[in-house]
Amino acid sequence: MSSPKASLVYNPGSGRGHGEKTAHRFAEDWKNQFGTEVTLRPTQSYEDIRVAARETFDPNGIQVFMGGDGTFSECLQGLAELHEFKPLGTPVGLLPGGSGNSFLRDFDAHTYEAARDAIFEAVQNQETTAVDIGLCSYQEYNADNPTEPGQALQRLSFNIWGLGLIAEIAALAIKMRFFGSLNYTVATLIKLFVHRPQPLKTLLNGKARNFSSNLVCISNSRFTGGAMEMAPPVRVNDGKLFFVCSEIQSRLKLFGLFPSIFSGKHVDASDMTAEFIESVSFEDSKPFFFNVDGELDWGFNPSLKVEPGYLKLWMSPKRLLK
Repeated sequence: MSSPKASLVYNPGSGRGHGEKTAHRFAEDWKNQFGTEVTLRPTQSYEDIRVAARETFDPNGIQVFMGGDGTFSECLQGLAELHEFKPLGTPVGLLPGGSGNSFLRDFDAHTYEAARDAIFEAVQNQETTAVDIGLCSYQEYNADNPTEPGQALQRLSFNIWGLGLIAEIAALAIKMRFFGSLNYTVATLIKLFVHRPQPLKTLLNGKARNFSSNLVCISNSRFTGGAMEMAPPVRVNDGKLFFVCSEIQSRLKLFGLFPSIFSGKHVDASDMTAEFIESVSFEDSKPFFFNVDGELDWGFNPSLKVEPGYLKLWMSPKRLLK
């Protein structure tokens, strides 16, 4: 193959401040492998991530994103907006640089070396894996007018989308990044003791379902919060999303169930709904606080539907864990 040109969008502060060093390391590794330079594009702020993804898009080049799941999600959101949410035909590469790197665990590529080698192999062999996403539609929440839904918005989720504890744990974990890869575990333990179940009105695959829920997690990949196996049966390319909803009322029981999330056995617990879905929507007069791939947002009446094969990843399908 001809020597490919490449760009790398990266968060300089990721990996406990090692993002800049790791980006230059990747550029050097790439040049040694393919003989071409990598255009480095550091992000300047959270808002700049989507801008950087759009600026570096090249249908004839190799675009790589480095950071945590939140950085990946923002980059993909930028590309989705650039293409008016049509399926993304140009493959992208993902390099881990955050504290959890949950999504890449599905490919056993959550270390820099493993992900780098996977990208190099895939580019060399021209191999990609199609990845589904959950496309979320909702109405904007404006703090200046908190009771009136605003404009219609869309947000894609390639890893997880969650309500209740899923959002509250992420909010606390972001503040506790000084714990490194343990931040989600520590935040989870704290929040389990203070959260109360709330009524939740849903349409699940078009059928009305009411829950008294302390958490909802809608997954396209198996892992969240690092090594928590929240959705053990789902695969990133199976054309489905996996819905997990806990209605456990006892805080003690909820706390006792927590260790089983690391093995995926929590889905077998009583008071737990766990099933494949294609669509779901939530209704309330108040706005919802939700987690999108580790990033947080507010919005009215969110709904999600699966978009099979929405994007292509520079990753051999053989790497996907069985």
